[in-house]
Amino acid sequence: MKMNACVLFLTLLISHVYARDVDFCFADEDDPYLYMATKTAYHFVHAGKTRFQDVPNCRAKQVWMLATHGTRCPSEAETIEMHKLTEFQSQIINNHEVRNNGHMCNRDLENLKRWKPDEYLAIQRAEVLTPQGVEDMKLLARRLQSNFPQLLQPDTEHINYTFKTTDVREGSIGWFIEGLFGNREAVPVDEVSRNDTLLSLYKTCNVWDNDSGNVSVEEVIAFEEGTQFRNLIQNVSRRLGFLYYISKEPILAMYDMCRYEKAWTVTKLSPWCAVFSKEELRVLEYREDLYYYYKAGYGREINAHLGCTLLQDMMNHFWKLEQNEDSNEPNGVFYFDDIISLQNLLTTLNINKDHAQLTAFNYNDMAKRKWRTSFMSSFGANLVAVLYRCDTSDQPNKVMFYLAEKLVMFDGCDVGLCDWEYLKQRFNPVLKQCDLNVCWNGNGVATFAANLVLVLLSCFTLVFVRK
Repeated sequence: MKMNACVLFLTLLISHVYARDVDFCFADEDDPYLYMATKTAYHFVHAGKTRFQDVPNCRAKQVWMLATHGTRCPSEAETIEMHKLTEFQSQIINNHEVRNNGHMCNRDLENLKRWKPDEYLAIQRAEVLTPQGVEDMKLLARRLQSNFPQLLQPDTEHINYTFKTTDVREGSIGWFIEGLFGNREAVPVDEVSRNDTLLSLYKTCNVWDNDSGNVSVEEVIAFEEGTQFRNLIQNVSRRLGFLYYISKEPILAMYDMCRYEKAWTVTKLSPWCAVFSKEELRVLEYREDLYYYYKAGYGREINAHLGCTLLQDMMNHFWKLEQNEDSNEPNGVFYFDDIISLQNLLTTLNINKDHAQLTAFNYNDMAKRKWRTSFMSSFGANLVAVLYRCDTSDQPNKVMFYLAEKLVMFDGCDVGLCDWEYLKQRFNPVLKQCDLNVCWNGNGVATFAANLVLVLLSCFTLVFVRK
């Protein structure tokens, strides 16, 4: 009797092991894929390295920065979709343990069994900054202060700074200020309106609003109908033990859960990341790159126009300092906005532009693309420009640009160090064409906000035309 019981146990064990032919074991992965498009943790993009450069015989005179909001909780819509994963969690466990159809390894399955919705998935916390987002903002501020101590002093009695944000409730700008000065209330913050034409110009542009969704979504749909995404659907469905192909919606919710949890707690693995192979994560990353390429990047000409007001603001701040070093120009100009505005500005500046256009059909050819939202517009992404006044009369003023604290290599600049005169010549044609004619509707009538911007842009452009 005992012998029969042993044989039965061994038979069940062998059949169970045989049925669990696994694709990989994410829990044992020493080098997990960390680049999750716009939900990438800034911790991985910055990687703990400071790359701000010293410029011999030159002194930093002003720091200008546009940053996106830090790591935060999902939107209400995303939260609702991710709560539905509890149903899939039960089905996946049943597929493996009862039906023996799944192909996840035991450790990954155990991690998934222990998963439950995080406190950050409460509806009332939608889009609220997380502790990791707080830390990223404070550390970014401290690194800037450490590298530009002559401009960013912790003593707030004689401060001279400009701070603007599109959403002061979101909190990123407050924690950034605390990182600089030790007090979130140290300096006043200007919260701009939704129709602000500096930080959120695209929101006032009817043509952009009417066209962006259609073009970007159409290209994504075409990619989803292609080989790479169809293979992803098939492989994930099989891996999770389903005998049919599950729809893309829960798969995208699993991806969101994977990348949000990884961004919230950078030292831990999310059980939902075990759903995907590294190549499948690259496919999902490309899908989102494709979407933003057309929504806010080089996929449409209008996007380059919509970054010109921010470029103009930066150039005018630098120009005023060039004209009068004793002017009341702030030591630092800090703007906090969304990723659309940042991507518009990068497009205007021609940063990270590929020779070939991203499309739904050239995924393999674009493996080494420059347009990667993981590095350009992660949580807490930022573009910093620094103006330097040089000591010697024969050495012109300089400007350096940093994207996510990495030096931007502009054509025509010396290893990222740009002559100010060169930049004025390079961008003057862009600024002269900085108007909102492209935003006029079919009747040739601009919105009130657009008309106001046209007047302001004309005034600003005159400064450069006269130079």
